[in-house]
Amino acid sequence: MNRMLLKLLNKILNTAIVLVLLVTALYSFYCIWDNNSIYDAPAELQKELKSQRPDERSPSFEELLKVNPDVAAWVTLEGTQIDDPIVQGEDNQEYLNKNVYGEYALAGSLFLDSRCDRTFQGSYQLVYGHHMEKHRMFGDLDLYLDPQFFESHTTGTLMVPGRTYSLQILASMRTEESDHFIFDPEHCLSEPESFRQEILSKSEYIHEELWRKWEQEPEKYSVLALSTCSSEKEEERIVVFAVYKSGE
Repeated sequence: MNRMLLKLLNKILNTAIVLVLLVTALYSFYCIWDNNSIYDAPAELQKELKSQRPDERSPSFEELLKVNPDVAAWVTLEGTQIDDPIVQGEDNQEYLNKNVYGEYALAGSLFLDSRCDRTFQGSYQLVYGHHMEKHRMFGDLDLYLDPQFFESHTTGTLMVPGRTYSLQILASMRTEESDHFIFDPEHCLSEPESFRQEILSKSEYIHEELWRKWEQEPEKYSVLALSTCSSEKEEERIVVFAVYKSGE
């Protein structure tokens, strides 16, 4: 009797172990699928939006504005897979986890700080995007922390309705999310000298000739700051600065 009971208990235990292993395996496969879905979603969205990408010669945003009236611009950086629309919400939380179509998406959208000028005529424009793997969203910004990449990839384009601006990469840095000189556009505008010194002191790489031109005639340039999270420290941010002549 005891032997039969022991066999039964062993059978129940073995069955339970198999079920646990099966559930664990299924959960692991789900996690892998879910993770891939998160990173593939921005790629699929980007492919879909490419058909509505404005023509650089005379950018019309008519189709994009039908999709979402919050679309303000389109940014492209040479040598990266950053080639996406920029939206601007009522605040800086709206597009953290919402795509251009207004649907929930963990990857969010590239979005302009709500305090900045959506026409990109202001002297300082700050754009945020999640740091995603597989070159998604602003995942390529950390390429500008490599000296060879920084030196060899110096251009991009910024399109707004009816206008295309040539971007020149100015500097790249790591900084803290609490850096108000970078992440408070109103503060930057009120203290332009301190803002320039902040970039100069914290940047890992700077294009010196372009820096001198901007420093000598800052009124001729607008600064576009592109910011994303760092994969190394939670409170750290990677910021790439580009300049363009918005007044011409």
